[in-house]
Amino acid sequence: MQVLWKKFQKKHIDADLVECGIEIGVPNVGYKYSVIKEFVLHIVTHGEGVFIYNGKKHALKEGDMFLLEKGMDVEYRPSFSNPWTYYWIGLSGKQILDYLQRCHIVDKHVIMNQETSEISHTIQKICNLSKSIDTNNSNDILIMQYLYDLAYKLQKQFPKIFSVNVDIINEDIQNAVTYINANYQNNIMIVDVADYVNVTRSHLFRLFKKNLNCSPKAYLTYIRMYHASQLLIHSNILINEIARQVGYKDPLLFSKSFTKHFKISASEYRNQFANQCAWKT
Repeated sequence: MQVLWKKFQKKHIDADLVECGIEIGVPNVGYKYSVIKEFVLHIVTHGEGVFIYNGKKHALKEGDMFLLEKGMDVEYRPSFSNPWTYYWIGLSGKQILDYLQRCHIVDKHVIMNQETSEISHTIQKICNLSKSIDTNNSNDILIMQYLYDLAYKLQKQFPKIFSVNVDIINEDIQNAVTYINANYQNNIMIVDVADYVNVTRSHLFRLFKKNLNCSPKAYLTYIRMYHASQLLIHSNILINEIARQVGYKDPLLFSKSFTKHFKISASEYRNQFANQCAWKT
């Protein structure tokens, strides 16, 4: 007995909820057919039942899942003594289906005797939200959120080996920024950054100006000044030692750089902003 069955029009290329429902099993009433939908995931929330696919019979209970994909010949029915209740959702969309390929349920089609409470909760939320989706609320946004959340939870709980092409834009500038943030406390120079990224200094300069609207030297100074300001506020370390900890061998050069950057001296900065710190009380 279907207590919920909703179908939706396909609207999105990346991900769509095309149908969902709740079935309370009736003894001696089941389904046997060839699947025409792309991806329909079922999860048993109460009771027991049987799923038959590819000549194999699976006795399912609460928490177990089974997946239907286009072209499969399947049969499933509730038990007589303890008929199941299950929730199901039908999905389409290139992105969401690609994500689901990272979970081994697409290979096995059945998951049994595993922890699925979070997955079950997400599927139930999707079905329950669909009951009240209309033109005057934003449940459609929440449903999309839960679809991606479901794909993530399935992959996290039941992972399989996969590879992803991650297209990183401006990888050189990102590597340069990472290097500076990790090494600002050392006596590094811009040539060290360029060597690390394996580009010329002039090319590194163009990268910083284009992406961060500053020079590499200005970025390095900014990072050092930030960390120096935090040490001034949150510690009682001597200023000469702070200079050393943020990469300056010469305390005088540090003082000049700090004053130029903040328009006040390091000692004035500490007096002005560190009054409420615990180490001063």
